[in-house]
Amino acid sequence: MTLVERLVHCPSVSGSEADVARVIIREMHQRGYSIQLDAAGNVLGTVGNGPTRVYLVGHMDTVPGDVPIAVADGVLTGRGSVDAKGPLATCIEAAAAFANSSTLTITVIGCVREETDSAGARHVLDTRPAPDVLLIAEPSGWNGITLGYKGALPVRYRSEKGTAHHGAPQSTAAEDAVAFHSHVCNAFPDRGIGFDDVSIRLSSICNRQIQGTEHAELRLDVRTPPGFDDSAFRRLVKEAAGEAEIEFPEYTPAVLRDKRNGLVRALLSGIRAQEGRPVFKRKTGTSDMNLFQTWDVPMVAYGPGDSSLDHTPHERLCLAEYQQSIAVLQTALEALGQSRGTAVPAGAIRGEGTER
Repeated sequence: MTLVERLVHCPSVSGSEADVARVIIREMHQRGYSIQLDAAGNVLGTVGNGPTRVYLVGHMDTVPGDVPIAVADGVLTGRGSVDAKGPLATCIEAAAAFANSSTLTITVIGCVREETDSAGARHVLDTRPAPDVLLIAEPSGWNGITLGYKGALPVRYRSEKGTAHHGAPQSTAAEDAVAFHSHVCNAFPDRGIGFDDVSIRLSSICNRQIQGTEHAELRLDVRTPPGFDDSAFRRLVKEAAGEAEIEFPEYTPAVLRDKRNGLVRALLSGIRAQEGRPVFKRKTGTSDMNLFQTWDVPMVAYGPGDSSLDHTPHERLCLAEYQQSIAVLQTALEALGQSRGTAVPAGAIRGEGTER
């Protein structure tokens, strides 16, 4: 049984990662890692003793949902196989080959609660020094390199007003909520689902009557491109809400990193060594990569799997792709060790692959 299979067989819904953490600790110990369990519950395994510090950061938790675990025709199905136990297992397997490295110090970090509040990643940012190179273990496809993720700005709308006869001329709280949603959407006529677009999704709406008062609640999931003016958007939303209560949970800005650096060059060499055609990707979701952009270091996301299967009942991972990703990452780490993370000359990899 492969490492990713063992991890998938261990349930770890966000907030309940202790069991899978024990499995990871055991597997790291067998592979020669120096292991630490931090105060947040993150597992940190370190190999090598070189001057270039590399962090490979994944997450141990999954969203809820029962996806039957099976292996058929070389394909593993099960919750977390793609998001993101496959990528995390890839990092553990690949880095283990560098236990005696004199050029790299590699720390593989399995974070808790990425699917909820990213408490694990926040703890790493608060307690660990920035590395020289950072790879986020998320599905990109074995020949894909993710350069960016859109941002997220949730909006919560609440209003209440006295109930009235349905034949009365005044609007209901429910109608006010619908009008608010329409006003915000109409302010962005060019909204879309692409990486450079603002997308506005109505994620929930609720209306109820309590002792002569009508209450309406609405939530928007707003996805934002790089450079988005969140201050102007907040003003627009508050104006559209009128007297309704508006709440903005924490804003997560978009991240987009340059592909002209030694980490990207190393991954390109790894993909080509497996006879792959590299593809650059920009994702419309979010990940812990958004948070780690506060570290000004070369950073990408990489790992096996089709991210369109994230959070779905069809989550599955081709085990041959998993093995290819391990080989790609090992070659990339070897290249980083040889170059010690030196930067790629400007323009050296322009035109490689595609972005989407």
